[in-house]
Amino acid sequence: MDQRATLLLCLGLLLAPAVGQAQTASQPATPPTLPCDTLLGRVTNLFDEPLTGATVMLAGTTNASSTNSEGRFILASRSAIQRGAMLQVSAAGYSSVELPLINCNALDVSLELLPGTRLRSDGRIKKTSKTGKVH
Repeated sequence: MDQRATLLLCLGLLLAPAVGQAQTASQPATPPTLPCDTLLGRVTNLFDEPLTGATVMLAGTTNASSTNSEGRFILASRSAIQRGAMLQVSAAGYSSVELPLINCNALDVSLELLPGTRLRSDGRIKKTSKTGKVH
């Protein structure tokens, strides 16, 4: 009986690390987070002019912000931001962009005018028409 108990004890000690590893391996890995909960940046057009009122949003969340008159934004999150989270930037008359976040550095985003629009001298956007007048 002593030999049998000793054999079972040795077998148990040998198998214990394998059982522990199996439990660890089955646990889902948590996605890495960035060391910040606030993003700063600036949104401009291709001429490096600030875009006022552009929307900056973390995709899949309700975290959003608008740019000020200098095109700057501050986007705060309630928790640490996930690495690879997508940042959506849009403005009226401009093409939207979606960028993956890889760090917490200040972001500079440039947007292009949508086809069929042009920028007026007063900074407003005008939709161009390809149809002429009929007299």
